[in-house]
Amino acid sequence: MSTTELQVRTSQPAATPGIPRLSLEGISKTFRSGNTRMTALDNINLEVTPGEFVCLVGPSGCGKSTILNLVAGLEEPDSGKILINGQPVTGPHPDRLLLFQEPALFPWLDVIGNIEFGLKSVGINGKERRERALEYLAKVHLHKFAKFRVHQLSGGMRQRVAIARALAINPQVLLMDEPFSALDAQTRDILHTELQQLWTETGKTILFVTHNVREAVTLGDRIVLFTYRPGRIKAEFSTAHLPRPRHLEGQAQTKLVREIMGELQGEVQLAVASEYGDARLRVDL
Repeated sequence: MSTTELQVRTSQPAATPGIPRLSLEGISKTFRSGNTRMTALDNINLEVTPGEFVCLVGPSGCGKSTILNLVAGLEEPDSGKILINGQPVTGPHPDRLLLFQEPALFPWLDVIGNIEFGLKSVGINGKERRERALEYLAKVHLHKFAKFRVHQLSGGMRQRVAIARALAINPQVLLMDEPFSALDAQTRDILHTELQQLWTETGKTILFVTHNVREAVTLGDRIVLFTYRPGRIKAEFSTAHLPRPRHLEGQAQTKLVREIMGELQGEVQLAVASEYGDARLRVDL
């Protein structure tokens, strides 16, 4: 298979004019344990356009990760509906892939074996599977490590393998749940730059959960801020005025970070008061 043919096979599916890549319409979700009920999400309405990078921020307990699980089809909403390209989500599907904080790689496989395993699971076989795996290893700058075992890699390298495995499958929506939070600051900054480059090259639609406002402003086209439980959308912020690639030192970027933190502060205080039972305890962001 030629390089041109491979690029055609792995390109982002064409968008239908006027239809969002992802729609959440009136989504609510309550969890129950015995006699205890906890409303995680309340009437969430959100549209994500094809190729958009949307970051979800908010205090712990606001339902950000629950949204990813619902979109991935791992859980069902109590009310409302979730649509991909106008079609309802009825369960897990390769058009939506979820990346966690831990890369969830198979330690008994080498790097390229991990990527090929994902491709095999969606029916890609033979020469094409190997070519596509090598292509995406090159995209995350790990082609020299194809035969390394997972335990031989750093945390950042393992996360890059997980990203390559997901992108190689060619999902329409990539769901990322705090994928860089366990990494050191230097590695995180490098991966911010690499993820922006990958997103620009692939045109993927990304829904990214983070507690880190600076990370959200660095990566996202749009930032959606959630209230403390029950999670509702409190505000949205556009980063369209910020040039890419982005780094933390930009004046306009720093100004937006402060604005979002100002909106987030009250929600964090509610979370702290609920967790510790003391509204006087203050946490400054």
